[in-house]
This record gives sequence, C-alpha cells and structure tokens, in this order.
Amino acid sequence: MDRYFKQFDNCLQKELPYCGSDCPFRMNVNDFMDKLSRKRYNAAYKVFRDAVTFPGIVAELCPEYCAGSCPRKELGGAVKINMLEKSCIAKTKRRDPNDYNLPKKNGNIAIIGAGVSGLACALRLASKKYTVTVFEKAAEIGGMLHDLMPKEQFMEEFDLQFKFEEYTLNLNTEITDLNQLAEQGFGAVYIATGKDGNGFGLLEMEEPAAEISGMAVFAGGSLAGKDIINAIADGIDFARAIEIYFMTNKIAAPEPRPVSKIQTEIRRIPAQPAPEASEDGLFSEEEILTEVDRCLRCQCDNCRYYCDLTEYLNKWPLKMRDDIMTSTMAADSLVHKTPAIKLINACTQCGLCEETCPGNIQLGGMIKEAKKRLHNLDRQPGPYHQFWVRDAQFANGPFAELTRKAPGHDTCTYAFFPGCHLGAADPDYVKKSYEWLLSVHPDTALMLQCCGLPVDWSGNEAAHAEEIDIIRDKWQQLGKPVLIMACASCMKHFREYLPEIQMVTIYELMEQHGMQPAVKDETVYSVFDPCSARHEDDMRDSVRVLLARAGAGLEELPDAEKHGCCGYGGNIKEANPGMAKLTAEKRSKMSDNPYIVYCINCRDVFFDEGKPVKHILDLMLDIGDGDEPDRLPTVTEQRYNRVALKERLLADIWGETMENKPELTYDLVVSEEVRDKMNRLRILEEDICYTLEAGEKYGRITYVPDTDSYKCYREIGYITCWVEYRPAGEAYEILNLYTHRMKIELEAVFNGRKTETDLR
Repeated sequence: MDRYFKQFDNCLQKELPYCGSDCPFRMNVNDFMDKLSRKRYNAAYKVFRDAVTFPGIVAELCPEYCAGSCPRKELGGAVKINMLEKSCIAKTKRRDPNDYNLPKKNGNIAIIGAGVSGLACALRLASKKYTVTVFEKAAEIGGMLHDLMPKEQFMEEFDLQFKFEEYTLNLNTEITDLNQLAEQGFGAVYIATGKDGNGFGLLEMEEPAAEISGMAVFAGGSLAGKDIINAIADGIDFARAIEIYFMTNKIAAPEPRPVSKIQTEIRRIPAQPAPEASEDGLFSEEEILTEVDRCLRCQCDNCRYYCDLTEYLNKWPLKMRDDIMTSTMAADSLVHKTPAIKLINACTQCGLCEETCPGNIQLGGMIKEAKKRLHNLDRQPGPYHQFWVRDAQFANGPFAELTRKAPGHDTCTYAFFPGCHLGAADPDYVKKSYEWLLSVHPDTALMLQCCGLPVDWSGNEAAHAEEIDIIRDKWQQLGKPVLIMACASCMKHFREYLPEIQMVTIYELMEQHGMQPAVKDETVYSVFDPCSARHEDDMRDSVRVLLARAGAGLEELPDAEKHGCCGYGGNIKEANPGMAKLTAEKRSKMSDNPYIVYCINCRDVFFDEGKPVKHILDLMLDIGDGDEPDRLPTVTEQRYNRVALKERLLADIWGETMENKPELTYDLVVSEEVRDKMNRLRILEEDICYTLEAGEKYGRITYVPDTDSYKCYREIGYITCWVEYRPAGEAYEILNLYTHRMKIELEAVFNGRKTETDLR
C-alpha cells in the first residue's frame, strides 16, 4: 500500500486554478469565492489581504491578469474578480490586520527604497518580528504610487496595514555603498530603488541574489522592470527569500512562479453574462452572489469528472486515500475504524481514474490492493461478494464447466473462451458462436468456464491464484492455442494475469471471414464500448464493421471510450446498490439512440434500466429472432442456462449424454412477485431448498397462525436466509423470504426439545 500512498505526491487537487496561477500573488481564488458565497466578507477580505499585503492598493491598480485564463471569458465574459475584491473591501467591517504577539526574531534587515515593493517586503518581515529598517532617498514614501493614485488613498492603506508593526523609516537617506549597511550590522538587504534606480550590480548577475560584504543581498520590484502589481508581489516573494536565508543560510532568489498543471473538464457550460455594477461602481450583495456563482471553481477535477465513485461519494482522492489507509491498517484492537469499507467495495475497477489523471495516480489500483488487505485482515464484508464468488464456482463446477478439443481433432489452433455469463444469458449465444467457429476453423477447442474475475474483485488472492493456475494448466493441456474471446472483461483479466496467452476476439474473426449478419437492421445505434475494451482497438473496430454490415446507422457516444463502466464491474451491486444505480443511469442517458453492446453484462445492466439495447451477436446470429427479450433470466435461471448449454453442446457437438445434473431437493411453488424478490436479493432456488431442509430436518420451524404458514432459517455462508412457506401437497409454496447478515447463536433447546445447533 505504501507505493500507492506515495503516488499521491503527484496529486494536483490543491493546485491553484488558472486564475490563481496567473495572479502574481497566487491568491487562493476558490477560497475567496467560497467565503463570498456565504457572505463572509471579513473572512474573504482576510484571504485577499494575506495574499497581496496591501488590498486597498492592489484592488485599485490590478489589471486583472486572471481574466485572460478564465474559462468563462468566451461564455459570458471572464469572472470579474477585481470587482469582487473592491466590493468585498467595501463590505468588510473589520479591516484591521491581526496583532500577533510573537517574540522578536534574530535578523537585522535593510530595505533600500520606500516604494510599494520595498514596503511590502518590510511589512511581511516586520509582521514576523524581524528588525527592519527602510532607507528612502526622497522625503516621502510611496514611490511610483504618487503617479497612479491619490496620496491620501495609499497612505491610508499603509497606515492601516502597518498599524501593529514596528519598523524604522529613514527618509532623505540615500544609500550609495552597501558597505554602509554592512558596517551597521545588517544581515540582509532588499534593494527596491524603483525604475532606473541603483541596483548595485545585482541585475547584471545570473540571479538578483548574492552575498556582498557578508550580507545576503536581493533586488527586485520596478528596479527589475516589473509593473506596479508585480513589484508588490516581488516584495512579498523576496521577504520569504530573506526569511529562508535566516533559517537556512541559503541565498537564492525566489523560484519562478510555476504554471498551473491542473486539468479541469469544462464542458457544456452555458454562457452566463456577468452582472453590471451598481451606480457606485461596486457590486451589490445580490450581484456579488450572482458573480460568485458564475465562477467555475476550477480545480484539477478529471477524477471528479470521469470517476463515478468520487462523484457518488462526493470525496476527493486525497480524502479517499486517507480513509483507505486507515481502513487497511493492521491493528490489534477489536475496535478499529474502517471508514472506507463501502468505498473500497464500490469501485467498478474501470481504470479510467488512472488514465485521465495528469499525475497518473492509480486510485483504482490502490482500491484493488485494499480489497486484498481487507481480506487478509478478515475485514472484508463477505456478503458483498458471496453471490458472485459462488456463481463463479458453479460456472467452474461439474454442472457447467466444459473443456474439450473439437470432435475428431487431437490438436487445436484456437480455443473458444466465451466467458461464463454469455451462456447464462442465453445458451444460443455460445452454441451458435461455437458452431460458426467450427465451420471456419474446424479444430477450435472449447473452454467453457469463468475467468476468475469475480474472485479477483473479492480480494481473495489465494483463491484467485488457484483459479488462474487451473486456467493456465487447461490451456497448456490443449497445446497453448490462441484463445477466441467474446468477453472484453475476460480478455482484460487474462492480459493482466495470463499475458503468455495469445488472444483474438470472435468479432475480429467474424469481420476477417466476411461473415454477414443474420439480421438486417436499419436502426441508428450508438455502440457502447465496455470499459474493459478501452485499449482493444481491433475489437472495437470490428464491432462497428459488423454493425455496418447489418445496415445499421452509427452515432458515436460523447467522451468516446472515456465514458466509464456500465455499473456491473467490481461486484458493486451488493456492496453499494446506490453507486451501481447512479452509474447505470448515467451511462444509459449518454444518447437517445438504442445501444449496441458486445458485453453481455452491459446488455443486462441497460436492459434493467429500460434502455433499448442489443448485443452484436443478436444481429450476427439471430439470437431470439433478433428481438429484445421480455425479461432477463433470473439468477436461478442463469444457472439452469449454463447446465442446459453444457448438455446441448455435449449432445450436438460431441454426441454425448450429460449424466450429472443438479436437482432440487424440494418442489417449489413460487409466484412472480416472490421470484422477483429472489432475483433482487440474489437468492437461488437451491438456497430456499437448503433452508427448508434445515427446518424440516431439525424441526426448527415457527408457525405463523395469521397466515397459516411456517418460517425457518439457515446460515448460508455470510448471510442468514429466512423463508416463509406453507405445504402445497408434495410441494412447498414460498410466500416470502429475506436475508440479513445477523449471526444467530442457536441454543440446544427449541420448542421444549433438544435439537441440532450447527445448521450451517
């Protein structure tokens, strides 16, 4: 986890926005706007003053460098930050600076020039309680300000900001030789003699900072050709350079102000004109709020724009990092904070966060590693992943798994790996695909099973490694054929864990062999590319070629491949249904067109959202006569479909009879309403039979007289299943059911008699 933690050093979340980057003072504009939005004028004024030192002068003279980089400039005009600054000053009731009671610091500093740059430097250093002496050859302070604004205005500002600070001012005193200052015991000097002033040779040096006569000497401001605002900023920056010198003995000019590195997604923002100022030339309170609302609060927000998880949780990556580290920290205490458990298990693992982050931060990778840590620490909530892991085990079990070479062939160039969900959705998807493959490549083998991805998503490293080893062994026993993939998620998974396997997709082969679709369709579709196919260009292109062959139109989705997951990835439906719902809704609304997909999981998600959707194989192979199904198969029916697929393949391809089939121990009568609930709760018919068995066998049954029914329960893995039923002849009518994570410690006596207590 440490390497994932360190990568956040590259996070640009706290990077200044474009306007703040262009501001010579690097003012935190977002903080300023936030305080104005809450009418906290005193606090907003403090943000402004702390940045610029002399707010009354800067607000009056600033040419608004920030306006040039404001994204709003073409959408109603740049945000009028300078007008907001002036209006804030006017509405501030407490403008007095803070009076800090700090101890005197060692450091005797001379400022040559009492213009605004020298005074800005003097004020900053005096406020830190250094000994500061200002030398001015003229009879008054202010320098070029006399040519730019009324004297009483800037003098009032100087008096206000120096109100609680002590410094020595020597007027009519020209410094012509720096040795004069060295002899007086000064340790540092800031030369701010103004335009065409005496630079004492510093401006001819590589940088305006040097040791002269045992002193650290710096030069800046208008002397260095800066305008009035940048001259003030120079005074502030060189004050910091002098402070660093006294702390480290290092003499160096301030670093150049870096350009903002943020990348912010500003899209489809409506134009919004700025309000006009009131008669007094300032914004009213209402106008301030209107203008503040126009500000986009630019931050490096690629993660917020592209990542559904950060949007749903309303958290920034740095906060997520801290919560994840806290949740995965080893601790002996029985009580340990785990604020990120749901966060960790709500990530779809689409990988978009890393690919769109300018700092290449692998937030998804950190979350995946966190799942492993939670599992090893026994903190991973089992119910989040139990159904999906059991489903993968069934797909790899004796009733559904099938690995065979093609009939009559001892070797194979290819092996078809359709994934476990394609056949669960409809056996024809796999059977018809395999039959076509045998027609063009007769030696194509079959590997019918789960790729192990649900186990990987659960965080169980050991179990996942076993799954990968089994797949590798089967592939090697087949002679290391090229795997023909129908599922992009399986393909991405193998690229990560089985890179030695060469792969191609069935869609590419269909394109290469000139296969014509079985169904012609002139509908205009949008192709929804699964997030796992983001870098599979050949796969993506082939699907579009096949769609064109069907006669369909195509309108690409916005954001191209950067649209994120459909909501299926990461097993998130159990861990965070709200997150899964948000993601599915967002992806469904990207276009009014019906979707063409080539991931069966995407198809199922969009179908549940009521989005018109077809799998590309519906057109190529005429699955279901090319029509959308009335409903999706339930989780139990998906199991039956896998069994039926294996049985049909054995019979039709290899001429064998499947002897071993799963059987239910009880006949069940289930209404559509209860069946829908079973599907929603991921309860299988075999789970109901397993629960009924416990009640019938051990007599742990409760009679409900109001409904003339019975209730029983049984622990199934990490959950406890409750079933309400009544006998119906030889069958059982299921009236209701539910599950929870509560563990029931059974007592030995039930209804007055001793019974079995281990019902797991």
